[in-house]
Amino acid sequence: MARSVFRCFVSGILLFVPLFAFAEESPYTLDSIVVTATRTESKIKEVPANITIIGREQIEERGARTLTDVFRDEQGVFTRSLLGNPKYSTIDIRGFGETAAQNSLFLIDGRRVNEIDMSGTDLMQVPVEMIERIEIYRGPASVLYGDNAIGGAVNIILKKGEGAPSVIAGLNTGSYDLYNPYLGASGKQGRFSYNILTSSYETSGYRHNNDIRARDAFGSFSFDLPRDFTVSVKAGHHRDTYGLPGPLTDADLHGGVYDRKDSKTPLDEGNTEDNFIDFEASAKPCETVLLSLGAAYRKRHSSFHYDMDGNPWDSMRRFETMSLTPKITIKENVFSLKNTLVGGIDYYYSPSRSNDLGTGSDSDTNINKTEYGFYVNDEIHIMKDLLFSAGYRLAKVKYDIDYTDNTGFLAPINDFVKKEKDAFRFGLNYILPEKGNIFVNYSKGFRFPATDEYFSPFAAPPINEALEPHTAKEIDLGIRFNFAKNIGASATVFSGRHKNEIYYNPLTFTNSNYGKTKREGLEASFFWLIVPGLRLDLGYTYMEAKFDGDDLDGNRVPMVPRNKLTGALSFALNELTLTFSSLYVGDRYMTSDIRNTYPALGGFTIHDLTGVYTWKGLKVTGGIRNLFDRQYSEYAVISNATGARNYYPSPERNYILGVQYIYKF
Repeated sequence: MARSVFRCFVSGILLFVPLFAFAEESPYTLDSIVVTATRTESKIKEVPANITIIGREQIEERGARTLTDVFRDEQGVFTRSLLGNPKYSTIDIRGFGETAAQNSLFLIDGRRVNEIDMSGTDLMQVPVEMIERIEIYRGPASVLYGDNAIGGAVNIILKKGEGAPSVIAGLNTGSYDLYNPYLGASGKQGRFSYNILTSSYETSGYRHNNDIRARDAFGSFSFDLPRDFTVSVKAGHHRDTYGLPGPLTDADLHGGVYDRKDSKTPLDEGNTEDNFIDFEASAKPCETVLLSLGAAYRKRHSSFHYDMDGNPWDSMRRFETMSLTPKITIKENVFSLKNTLVGGIDYYYSPSRSNDLGTGSDSDTNINKTEYGFYVNDEIHIMKDLLFSAGYRLAKVKYDIDYTDNTGFLAPINDFVKKEKDAFRFGLNYILPEKGNIFVNYSKGFRFPATDEYFSPFAAPPINEALEPHTAKEIDLGIRFNFAKNIGASATVFSGRHKNEIYYNPLTFTNSNYGKTKREGLEASFFWLIVPGLRLDLGYTYMEAKFDGDDLDGNRVPMVPRNKLTGALSFALNELTLTFSSLYVGDRYMTSDIRNTYPALGGFTIHDLTGVYTWKGLKVTGGIRNLFDRQYSEYAVISNATGARNYYPSPERNYILGVQYIYKF
């Protein structure tokens, strides 16, 4: 009864608010600038790929507190969280399931932040207050970015200081003892611009042993020197500690002993420290040539403690990454045809150190990964509104592996592995003046194995030299179109054929290559500014990810739903904006169920309500997540040995309240 009344109350609000929504809103535009698609500035209508720009205003309108919140409504993108908080959240572009973290590339201002092992990208390391916009590129982007970009690439663009000096201060609070204060300053004085931010994020979490405490400090500085010479420096520090609540089985959830919020691993925990510095210099020796040089250093340390029925296991990981990325951009007409050529070298050196101690084991593993690639990409306007693009990359990688068993039980290992792959892409893009564009794109991408996919001291042999890089060839056909000034839509159909996709085989307990897999689907979005102040956004994804041949032929890839549907209705009344959003994710087979033997993990629908009030420098945000209190799990794993289904319960209804103030001097 109470739930029915609550639904009617919300529905009543949504019916009456449009009558008072008269605020103006910016029309949909195709002239927005993107950098991810070509590694230089391009208009989105000139890009032959399905790429999305999520601006700072959209992030604020959604009331997003984490990157997972930001990506949740994007077509062709699936989000999952093991812990129900920002830690161990995964973004899956175009349906790779359990290996999504290795097949989607993440960049911060063009600097790659993927780990070289299977731990995945830490989406907690960038506070949303530092983000200017996010660009999502769907489909193989290996030509421009190399490893990990076989499914797509996400580029997080940080804010730059502009205008008079200003100070930003804010606090977010809410369910599960959320405490998220932040303080920063930004501005530009003459040729020098700056943006700095420090923040804290603490929550007890939805489940027991689900707490997390994090601290962040970011700085972005830029110097504009004479003769078109620019130097920028970015630096950041992240530190966190968190609990690991672990999964619950069907028997746990229905046996009357455990609740959804309980944990069977109350002593398991982890911590992380991550530091980086990023340097870039650019110069224009002439009007048509831009030279740039990027260099970065990153050091990350993480450790874990597991209590295995009273037998402790401690694991430590330390990663360093040094990169050098020189690049040249030439914008010079060829036979009177507008032409842009981008070429460069990407060099990454990533030494890693790890130690595992417990239950009679004591070992040290050192793996150094060296990767370098040469790439070139050219775009030429064959006609005024017809653009042809082509690109190529050659990449080489080497893994140096040194293993020592300090107990003396296993023999030491000192060996190396070398691999080489190339990538290409061809695109044709026709611009519909003032309306949109139609494009077709054919590309080949690759992914090299992660370090812990190649090596395990308990495997035979310990270095899996038979493991091949994953390659894919994909064709995309898409359209972006404005039917009118206030109505816009986009649709992309794609078909990809994958060879040697890397996965953990739960039947043999080894990392292996699938023979062939395929992914076909549709990504569509629709925007309608119904009247000034009343906006409707819809998104739909159809994803068919299947094994193609052998004894798994026709089976679905685990953890990839066929259907995803999103919708948002936004109402603006002067300084107040209300947004009611919905998300539907279809059923999917659990991780490790490659034979599709067990019942699928059921689909779910959740709804959110967010309100944002702005007045001068003040912004107040309120939100209700999982409005109708749906009980569901975003992630689950099957045990092929016992048939047990292991669930990671997602949060029920929860609330958030935020206050922010910007003071400009």
